[in-house]
Amino acid sequence: MLVFATMECSSPPQFTVCLRCKGQTIYQQVLSMERPSSLQGWNWGYCGHYAFYHALYPRAWLVYELPGQQVVLTCRQVSPVIPHDYKDSSLPVGVFIWEVENGRDEDVEVSIMFSLQNGMGTKEDGSGGHWNEPFTFQKDGERVAGVLLHHCPAVNPFTLAISAREKAGTAVTHVTAFNPTGLGREVWQDLLQDGRLDSPTGKSRPTEKGEVTAAAVCASCSVPAHGHKTLEMGLAWDMPCVHFGSKEKLHVRRYTRFFGSEGDAAPALSHYALTNYKEWERKIEAWQNPILENSQLPSWYKSALFNELYFMTDGGTIWVEVPPDCCAEDLQGPAGAGLSHLLPVLREYGRFAYLEGQEYRMYNTYDVHFYASFALIMLWPKLQLSLQYDIGECPQSPALVPAQCFPSGRDGAFGTAAAAEIGDVELFADSQWDMGHRSSLQAEQGPAGLYQHWPVKTVMESVGTR
Repeated sequence: MLVFATMECSSPPQFTVCLRCKGQTIYQQVLSMERPSSLQGWNWGYCGHYAFYHALYPRAWLVYELPGQQVVLTCRQVSPVIPHDYKDSSLPVGVFIWEVENGRDEDVEVSIMFSLQNGMGTKEDGSGGHWNEPFTFQKDGERVAGVLLHHCPAVNPFTLAISAREKAGTAVTHVTAFNPTGLGREVWQDLLQDGRLDSPTGKSRPTEKGEVTAAAVCASCSVPAHGHKTLEMGLAWDMPCVHFGSKEKLHVRRYTRFFGSEGDAAPALSHYALTNYKEWERKIEAWQNPILENSQLPSWYKSALFNELYFMTDGGTIWVEVPPDCCAEDLQGPAGAGLSHLLPVLREYGRFAYLEGQEYRMYNTYDVHFYASFALIMLWPKLQLSLQYDIGECPQSPALVPAQCFPSGRDGAFGTAAAAEIGDVELFADSQWDMGHRSSLQAEQGPAGLYQHWPVKTVMESVGTR
């Protein structure tokens, strides 16, 4: 999951398991080999010899053979990255399906706790004013419960949601707020006592400056001897609106077309993910199985073909809506008058951009995209068309901008009509996606150039993905 991979929290997102037999806790362990400096009241350092990882993007499997317990946990991770699907593929959600196999001769009560820090693992997490609250969401007879973590910076606020699906035989409890930089003993002992969390009501207080907060959700069930049960947990992040560096224009993400742009969509997103992931898996298997079952293709090729697709969502990706009432001139300036025939595609499918690489921070680098575009055109051809239209419109808006020639050190005026890439994060001016079509994204400093782009801080910390 992207959020897991990019966060650098003092205590990263974690899953913890608690096993109870005959009313007594017999095993409690954080399912991580790490031994962080924080939360030292927790039992860290899971032995990696008893864990196995498999990946076939957009799914992955983590198998934990709990040592000495005769219990096996399999966490199946699912993201809605589905070919030719321009709705669910835009959703900022992930699902964790925990399959519990009890090899014991007695029933065992199993609890999985999902803990998460409020924020993105940056200094901004301690800026103050962030808060959490529990939630439930019920629709069509299906109910999910969890905690919302409201992160409230001045620019690009967002809400994270951790949740679990309530169903017969499954209990969902929570801790609204705790200090992830402390020892964490109160949360650990709460779970250890009865395999449940206290589930306080009401909102947490806003954090003070320099303070960080976290939350946890726990799903519990009883698994019969030599039986099997499933626990379903979800993660959603709702940052509907994006300001780039200049803050001159507000952009809304693609998923807001389906879930609204008011910043209150996290409960509905959580419910949708937990009640629709089985259909996502059916579509993913229908897409992947013909390739996986083709004996003429080598295994390394099958693995690369799917697993390298992660970059379509983890590549600093941004997918935003085009306002339904905009005209070509709004997007491309006066030169856009002759481009109105392109608007229907942009309005229907939005505008899409991704980095050339997280080390080489250029957006929609056209020569590199040429080689990578096979995946986009085969799986999401309308996004490829939208990207092509954005690039193709550039020569319609030629302009000269002042810049310095690095080899000679001389100042001069340079044309912006030739498309090469959307831009280098470090060089160009603070602007927005739509600036005559000298632009697409933006940066912090320097003169306005062929393609502007946002600073890496915004890409990796504020704008997020999808």
